[in-house]
Amino acid sequence: MTTRVPAPEPVRVLVVDDDAAFRDALTELLRAHGIDVVGTAGSGEAALEAVAVVVPDVVLMDMHMPGVSGAVTAARLQTVAPETRVLMLTVSGADDDVLEAMLAGASGYLVKGTGPAALVASIHAAAAGAAMLSPEIATKLLGRIRAQSTTGGRARGEVLSERELEVLELLARGKANGEIARMLYLSPNTVRNHISNILSKLQISNRTEATAYAIRSGLV
Repeated sequence: MTTRVPAPEPVRVLVVDDDAAFRDALTELLRAHGIDVVGTAGSGEAALEAVAVVVPDVVLMDMHMPGVSGAVTAARLQTVAPETRVLMLTVSGADDDVLEAMLAGASGYLVKGTGPAALVASIHAAAAGAAMLSPEIATKLLGRIRAQSTTGGRARGEVLSERELEVLELLARGKANGEIARMLYLSPNTVRNHISNILSKLQISNRTEATAYAIRSGLV
């Protein structure tokens, strides 16, 4: 007798964006790709209230919203809903915004315009506890590493292994995790682990104000 393996539960997502039209379109897109959108919110305050009710696996959130920002909301969620992952989906790819979001506890940072397949894959990865970076963000991190190396400061590239630098370079060239895995003869899980290690070693997953200040000031 064959035992039927139950299908995995769809990822439960709360969509947070102050643009109602974008929010609705994104909700429709995600549902068409098998994501269970359990609610939407138009502000950070509303998101915090909604999370307590719908208990999502992932909060997909804009960075810049009136009132409480996405980064502040992400930081508060670390306290009130530590099991919920936050994935930023925003227009801005500015260095300060990326660092602020990751320091606040976001599991990933994507720019609006990310393709549906990559967006859905990132949501699943975030729900599984993995860190995600878009190519644009990886490029910025590489820029920070190279700038530190050429200005006489502590070179952050020195703390990354050769393999981690290879992964970051390929991310910056727009390669998806699967492509990186094939090119470097690694498993997709290993690639995701390397990305998590990169974020940790570059100190953009540390959530203390002191580290945030040090990173933004280029002191470390």
